[in-house]
Amino acid sequence: MAFKPKKKGGTESSSFMERIAKRLRTLLVDSRRKRTQVFSFGCIVVGLLVIYLMQGLVLHKNKQDSHYPQIHGHYTEEISSTQPLIFPPIEHADRLKQLNLRNLHMLRIDLDGNKKYVLKEDDKPTTDKERKEITDDFELVKREYLDHGKRVFSKGSDSPEVVVVTLVDFDQHDADTLIPVVQNRVDYAQRHRYGVYVRWAQEFIPTIDDQDLTKSYEFLKPLMMRAAMHAFPKAKYFWFLDQHALIMRMDLSLQAQLLDRKILELAVLKNVPVVKGSNIKSYNHFVPDQAEVIIPLTNDGQLDSNSFIVKAGLYGKAFMDYLGDPLVRDYSWPSFSASIGHALQWHPSFLAKAALVVPRTIASVYDPTKSITEKANIDDFHYTQGDFVALFNGCQERDSCASNLGLLYPQIQK
Repeated sequence: MAFKPKKKGGTESSSFMERIAKRLRTLLVDSRRKRTQVFSFGCIVVGLLVIYLMQGLVLHKNKQDSHYPQIHGHYTEEISSTQPLIFPPIEHADRLKQLNLRNLHMLRIDLDGNKKYVLKEDDKPTTDKERKEITDDFELVKREYLDHGKRVFSKGSDSPEVVVVTLVDFDQHDADTLIPVVQNRVDYAQRHRYGVYVRWAQEFIPTIDDQDLTKSYEFLKPLMMRAAMHAFPKAKYFWFLDQHALIMRMDLSLQAQLLDRKILELAVLKNVPVVKGSNIKSYNHFVPDQAEVIIPLTNDGQLDSNSFIVKAGLYGKAFMDYLGDPLVRDYSWPSFSASIGHALQWHPSFLAKAALVVPRTIASVYDPTKSITEKANIDDFHYTQGDFVALFNGCQERDSCASNLGLLYPQIQK
């Protein structure tokens, strides 16, 4: 058989060197290929990024060119006011009562014969020229009534920190009774550079289902507060004060009376039932700085909704929206205060932001059977001279609202 010759050492060494050189060439080719691949991939990524950025610029420009509807209240067109004192001509109360809702708002009747007042959202403000051309006094009063709901505080002006909010009813009271009420709010606001927001209760009737004002007046309060927040978008606090109430101490600011952290800490009622007989109690470790709703708790364990403060924060606005929601508002509550109590008991997030306070801070109740100068057996609920606010709760049932206002108005401390 044939024998294979042995390979010489030089040949073996040469073969080894060739293998190394081949591997080096392979590595160099592979690294060059990888660099080429990385470079190509990088170019693709950069190209896609440029396309994305260009597309974003185009879409942003298109969005800027688009005309979205502006945020508005009940009316699509609004009237800017440079003065923070927004209130209607109260002297029109008697004529508005003569006009009644039938002549102030549109009435629609469906196929079943159900009648309902509706709001004309696109109603345009009356121009100065149109106003001069109106010769009928009642038509002028009507136009002023409809235009009042369109007024908002000018966003370019310095906004007040606090706005006093009041809802007045021309069917229930005449101008002589309502003028001192509104003047009281204006005098106080001017003293402390606050804002005032007063609306006719009848303006909100077309926005609700139960249009009987005697039943729905109380439940208009959250709607009124949200309207005030829209009219004063930069204000911090909104104080609702019922039409059956007077601010008796003009010298005390709301901050000095209650909003200051140290004072609020002393006024807050902790670990007490939210409503009488409830197992749900206010938090024992409540932090005043977190309060967005401040409401008095009366001696008999009821929440007094005739004087309360809401901060224009997330929870304050949400609380008003909740109470004003038709599903909540249209439930057969015994009172508006009952709906507030229900919300605080069933929604811990709201309760954590609600400060239940001693009623004497902003809700002293005037009792005509008690002497207001009497200091013996005094409590923290009924009004006596020197208190910040006097509420005339129950004056409608007593038919004494006008007389109570007339008695205490001259006693206001300037």
